[in-house]
Amino acid sequence: MLLAKPIRQKQKSIFYVIRPAEGGMRGHLQALLDHFRSEMEIYLAAPEPYPLEIPLHSERLLNLPCEAGLNPVADLHALRLVYRTLRRTAPALVHVHGFKAAQIGLPAASLAGIPALITVHNYPADSWARLFLPRLKVFSRAPHTRYIAVSHALAEEMARWGISREKITVIHNGIDPEPFEKAAGQRSFSRTERGRLVVGTVARLVSQKGVDLFLQAAVRLAVRYPAMRFRIVGDGPERENLYRLALRLGLLNRMVFTGHSDDIAAELALMDIFVLPSLSEGLGVSLLEAFASGCAVVAARVGGVPEVVEDGHTGLLVPPADGAALAAAVAGLVENPENAARLARNARERVRGKFSLQAMLARTAALYEDIFAGAVAGGVR
Repeated sequence: MLLAKPIRQKQKSIFYVIRPAEGGMRGHLQALLDHFRSEMEIYLAAPEPYPLEIPLHSERLLNLPCEAGLNPVADLHALRLVYRTLRRTAPALVHVHGFKAAQIGLPAASLAGIPALITVHNYPADSWARLFLPRLKVFSRAPHTRYIAVSHALAEEMARWGISREKITVIHNGIDPEPFEKAAGQRSFSRTERGRLVVGTVARLVSQKGVDLFLQAAVRLAVRYPAMRFRIVGDGPERENLYRLALRLGLLNRMVFTGHSDDIAAELALMDIFVLPSLSEGLGVSLLEAFASGCAVVAARVGGVPEVVEDGHTGLLVPPADGAALAAAVAGLVENPENAARLARNARERVRGKFSLQAMLARTAALYEDIFAGAVAGGVR
């Protein structure tokens, strides 16, 4: 029997549990909070400093100790904290984002008898996250545990983990393209001096984002195009290693490490060609943002990326972990600016038609309603 009161139209409530969030996950969570707080009671468990702009009263916020990696003592304390808060607030649904948050929020929701929804944004990159996969399978047996995968490729991978495909709903990430279109304006891929373009990437600087491969491509391109410049937008634990690699490769006079940016639209407006060299990727929100910004895109063929980038139509796909292939694809765009412009036009149309923020929110709302209805029909309230 759940602790929450029976659901009424204006008394639906969601308890979000999140880990430290940056990049695409941060934007995704911000969109959910901004949209659903006008329709439902929203609670949030997240580590301070809170990673989002949170217009919530303090009584609806829980400072969640959520350190990276495995820390059994700290994680058990966090689990107990979430469980006690769930008992007090009695939400209709616990919506968890990411493997680390699931390690805490999923068992807490199960103990409290509250339906749980887990959004899986990416493939597990760390060994501790992969260790958690058997527990995901165990919790998936609960009748009111559901999952969101941000791509079909990720949904198939989750099924291989042992999660019932019937419990997984694919909801592609979506963005509002207007800020990116406005910031970028119109582009020209033809410059007076051939190759006088800016090639860049936006990523959290962690190993699975493959930014070292971008550097390998950049050193090849720098030799061929002396006027070309490079930008890396983002921060993370690999920043110093990447900076030292750029120094060894002789790129620092041609490359900018911007660090963290709160204005990705402005950063993308400075780029002509966007490169996504990831080794794993659930979907790639930065791809959608680059599309909306009118960049020509080159991306590694991993995870859900081919569901966004239609090779030869909205961008170019290359084999993963291949810096030479990245460089060759970028050079092809430089040598054929008409094709680069065509790909960019098609990409802008695709993000508006296929990956809108409104579509993502509508599908999420429909899934929430389905879970609410299922909980009532199942007699768990």
